[in-house]
Amino acid sequence: MKTATVTALSLLASVSNGFTPPTSRRLSCHQYSRSSSTAQFAVEEHPAVVGWPEKYSEGGGSIDDDGTIGPEILSTEFQIQKASSSQLQQLDVENWPTWTTSDKPKWGVGNQVVDKEMPYGELSYVLSGKLEIIPQSTGVPEIVNVGDFVTFPKGFVASWQVLEELTWHYYLY
Repeated sequence: MKTATVTALSLLASVSNGFTPPTSRRLSCHQYSRSSSTAQFAVEEHPAVVGWPEKYSEGGGSIDDDGTIGPEILSTEFQIQKASSSQLQQLDVENWPTWTTSDKPKWGVGNQVVDKEMPYGELSYVLSGKLEIIPQSTGVPEIVNVGDFVTFPKGFVASWQVLEELTWHYYLY
């Protein structure tokens, strides 16, 4: 982890006196603290999380001024849920960065990664493939399929096995 100074998102940059953290779960990919009278904030985050907003905007994503369209945290716990078309649109999933197992030998079909701990929170939407996740807390296998949202809270520990080559969109927070 490192501390970085980043320019606040345009929505937050308009705040002039007395910064107040966002009350919604939107835009919570960073934990902000007011560092000066300029629109900059100190961020203590995993490097992948720090770079996520740029990947999102490079993909065509942007946060609406009113905060109604864009990524948000769906759960604070590990959760698998079917995505609805309205959720996909509201969360602007098509503009999230994409990750695949196709070029990562560690994540090849049949390989098992034991006791992987999530260094950050992640919400993923599965475009293709299938994954078995066995949470350390329950020991009960869970299957992730195409069309699922999967919430991985920071610190979540599980064993993972790719059953079919995966491709998914992701939001890091």
